[in-house]
Amino acid sequence: MVSRVHRVERMQLEDEQHILIVSRTHETTLDWLYSQGLLVEEADCPNVNCNDHQLRKIKDPYTADIQKLRCSNCRTSRSLRWQSFFHDHKLTLMECIQVAFYHFIRQTQIKTVSKEMKISERAVSRLYSEVRTIISLYMEDLKVGRQLGIETDDNGDAIVEIDETLMTHQNGLQMWVLGIFDRVTKDFWCWPVPDRTVETLIPIITQHVGQNARIYTDGWQSYTRLSREGYDHRVVPHVNGFGSGENTTNGIESCWSELKRLTHHSHGIQVNANDPIASLQQYVNVGCWRRQFKNEDLCRSLIEILTHYYST
Repeated sequence: MVSRVHRVERMQLEDEQHILIVSRTHETTLDWLYSQGLLVEEADCPNVNCNDHQLRKIKDPYTADIQKLRCSNCRTSRSLRWQSFFHDHKLTLMECIQVAFYHFIRQTQIKTVSKEMKISERAVSRLYSEVRTIISLYMEDLKVGRQLGIETDDNGDAIVEIDETLMTHQNGLQMWVLGIFDRVTKDFWCWPVPDRTVETLIPIITQHVGQNARIYTDGWQSYTRLSREGYDHRVVPHVNGFGSGENTTNGIESCWSELKRLTHHSHGIQVNANDPIASLQQYVNVGCWRRQFKNEDLCRSLIEILTHYYST
């Protein structure tokens, strides 16, 4: 009998392999992109004087995609990729979906993708970056209007664990990340922070954790303010591990281990020196996305994210 974990792994592998099958030819690639809503077969004509006619796909052997969108009324035309995620990319559509839906999801190193597919590292890196950006935006949008430590367990308790970790050293800087793990919902949210002072950590916590939550942390001095903020704050000394029973931070320690594996696996974290906090936020958001959807189809999740932000 196949265990649930093995079934999940097998399902994901088959879904990823399916990307290679549907992208073997330009025709099958187009069929798949249309079926998933990643390209549209018709759209509103952008000509304001066209009386609401539609752009519709037509054959065009003189374009790289062999099809384009054109209005039968005013003859306005647009690329088949118009208003889609693929609009500004020079790669073929076959290459785009293999990079985004196969190699990115499998966390293949950029150099390996470039060598295997015979395309430039710059093109792969750019596509990786744009996928990372849109996933990060999605994860940020999931937080809007929500707080952790709101839902309660069978005992009526709302419990979160809070900790900070050193995520990476770059350009001579230690880059820390604050994390909050909700024991009830299993949600895990992260924020890169410039330091670990009271002034930096406490405002993030009070904004994102419900007032009635019980909070478990280690003995870092900045957390002593939590009791003054009205929280039921419990300290777990890390002298002999991460505690046990209810009095523990094992949950968030497990999240850190998983997040670091998911963010460092392919080619590590490459932050932008001009805005290290924002660029690190993207990496940790993608790691949290991989963690949140690890028992589901990451391809399906990415399709839903792209169609949400690029729907016409």
